[in-house]
Amino acid sequence: MSNIRGVAVRRWITAAAVVVTGGVVATVTAGSSSADAVADKSRTIVTEDGWSLSVSKLGETVDRVPNLASTPFTREGFVSLRAAADITGHGKSDVRWGVLDTGYQIGCQVDVSNGLHLGLGFSIGPSVGLSIIGPDVGAHASVSPNVSTTLKPGSINTVSFATKSVVDHHASVADDQAEVKVDGCMGPVTLRSFATITISTDTADNSTTVYGDPIWL
Repeated sequence: MSNIRGVAVRRWITAAAVVVTGGVVATVTAGSSSADAVADKSRTIVTEDGWSLSVSKLGETVDRVPNLASTPFTREGFVSLRAAADITGHGKSDVRWGVLDTGYQIGCQVDVSNGLHLGLGFSIGPSVGLSIIGPDVGAHASVSPNVSTTLKPGSINTVSFATKSVVDHHASVADDQAEVKVDGCMGPVTLRSFATITISTDTADNSTTVYGDPIWL
């Protein structure tokens, strides 16, 4: 009986460890990374001057991994996300420019530092930090490989990490395995993706946004 109890205790110790830091007790559970798929979302509106704007968030996944620092107050994972936008119909005036923007809203439940530093990094193809100037006014594509910001308890920060000009009434961006890391957070970090299309014509400016389901990191 004592041997059985000893094995059970050793297994429990392997599965979870209690860490005490500055009087705060936190439980760190060991385990492998998990990748979850998030439901696709789409939204369509008709502008005052007759254009139909559609924006979709597609193929979103989150892969949670143990943080490299092995601390109970750091959350790390990799997200994949694709966004697409289309302009259809016959408006009263021509579309002068349009931009697709995508990223995440990020919140932390309890801040245990003087301010959280969020790092966001990813690459598209062979390059990191892609910046392209297109042929028409406002046309551009940009990817920011690193974003630094501060989170406070009860606040939500919006981090945009990819933009793309709408050309021939269509635009899309895809980010695969983008790293998201939040330090100094006790409790869950919540992510909510977004994709926004904005257009301008001679008579009106319009935008619409689709949001993903909240996910935890």
